[in-house]
Amino acid sequence: MIFEDREAIRLDGCEFTLHGPLRAADEIVGAAAGADVLCMRDQFGRITREILDRLPNLKLIVTRSAGYDLIDLSETARRGIPVCNVPDYGAHMIAELAFGLLLAVARNVVRGDERYRRERRFSDEGLQGIELYAKTLGVVGTGRIGLHSIRIARGFGMRVVACDLIENLEAARDLGFEYAPLERALAEGDAVTLHIPMSVGTHHLLNARRLAMMKPGAILINTSRGAVVDTQALIEALRSGHLAGAGLDVLDGERSIYHDFSGLNVVVTPHIGWYTDGAVGRILSITLGNIAAFAAGRCTNLVGS
Repeated sequence: MIFEDREAIRLDGCEFTLHGPLRAADEIVGAAAGADVLCMRDQFGRITREILDRLPNLKLIVTRSAGYDLIDLSETARRGIPVCNVPDYGAHMIAELAFGLLLAVARNVVRGDERYRRERRFSDEGLQGIELYAKTLGVVGTGRIGLHSIRIARGFGMRVVACDLIENLEAARDLGFEYAPLERALAEGDAVTLHIPMSVGTHHLLNARRLAMMKPGAILINTSRGAVVDTQALIEALRSGHLAGAGLDVLDGERSIYHDFSGLNVVVTPHIGWYTDGAVGRILSITLGNIAAFAAGRCTNLVGS
């Protein structure tokens, strides 16, 4: 699937070939054979040493996303292949979806809609909601997206307890939130929203032990990366009644594994936090700029070389 307008994908001196999502190594190599530049999104499979071995002409990798965890940066660095990303194409739309998911879970929006459509029943039985006003939101990660989530939360009249390895004390003062260790943010949050990148240190950060630290009846929201949460442990925390619900735009193994949330107050969206009318255009513009800069002998938005 090509998200951008095909007619807009052009750059003087460059010839583009367009492909849908490619995941298998043979598919990626077949599409990129002979190419100087590989332009990818998260829909692509991993760019591994094996793939790089089979693409000897490759001179640049450009990912049309902020995340680049699917690319083996140690191998690209060893081969002198620069990797460029789109570090900022807007934070607000992902934070907006995070709150959309939170509201959908807290107020049983999907459950009520399904009841009406599937059962043809207009009834509020068992759909008592959870108010956000005066409740506490735990925010894990206070980068651009996390800070925008905090702005929205403050607009709802929520108290915010955040955690991050690097504390933005100026933002905490201006937006009126406090920093605390992860364990406290989990324990005090009536809802917890995740806004952290995928790395070795964040893989299954919310495992069974940390999910058990969360406040009973809390809601978990994840619009960051699926593997940040141990999904099976989350399902167990929901089935036990420890957690009230979850809103998930990302899942561990989201394109290859089906997770059974049957009977649970869980709302799943297919990784669409980034996918808005404005963001698609901004991503393409920055991506083409990265390629143009490389053609001119320099690199912009470099994450590995």
